[in-house]
Amino acid sequence: MPIDMTPLCPTPDDFLPPARRPVLRFERRARPGAKRVTFADQRGLALTRVKVFSQLDDPVLIPAAVREALRSAAAVAAAAADRPRLDFAPPSSDYLRFRRNLETNLVSLERCELRGGALAGTVRVKNVAFEKRVALRVSFDAWRSHADVDCVYVRDAFPGAAGDAFAFSVPLPAAPPPQRRAEFAVRYAVAGAEHWDSNHGNNYGIAWAPAWSRRPDSAHSGSSAWSRGALPDWPGFAGYEDVGPYY
Repeated sequence: MPIDMTPLCPTPDDFLPPARRPVLRFERRARPGAKRVTFADQRGLALTRVKVFSQLDDPVLIPAAVREALRSAAAVAAAAADRPRLDFAPPSSDYLRFRRNLETNLVSLERCELRGGALAGTVRVKNVAFEKRVALRVSFDAWRSHADVDCVYVRDAFPGAAGDAFAFSVPLPAAPPPQRRAEFAVRYAVAGAEHWDSNHGNNYGIAWAPAWSRRPDSAHSGSSAWSRGALPDWPGFAGYEDVGPYY
């Protein structure tokens, strides 16, 4: 049998080093505590769940004291939401303006306040003649109608006071009027003529507004402490009963 005596020649691949496998292997694993987001449908569950609540068979029992407290709180809140307030500063808060108004118009609103569900105050007029009539003309429906309320003469305890003093009291409606506002002016009839104090043509106003929007009472009543000290003939309120004197 013949034998192949051809010499074997190495190829370039024979000189390459054998392939080496890495000793360390790195595998990606989830970190401990890592969160994954999955949806219910991926687990074969429904995406929505409907729960129907039926009426309780046994009603919830609220103690009588709690019910009474809730009713009282609601009543107080409703009353506070509809309290009237004056939307003007009484002339007595500015003595010089009051005297100027009195000398020009022969009549001027002097003091005014809301007390006991009524509008009460005084008017000062120049003593033109003995026979005279002083009244408040009031409207609760934007002057579609009005009423005249006569003022009552009161004896002035301060000699030398400017003019005669008249007192008035006008009951206010239990419920706010539709416009939530009332207006009035002062009418003075004497010696065959009429004189008016209408707050320089703007009328005096009463507004029904929530308690939180009300101005402090001191802004309406006007402080007379300075007036009594600097101007001794400036009268002040001493109390009010029915339509009696304020002095």
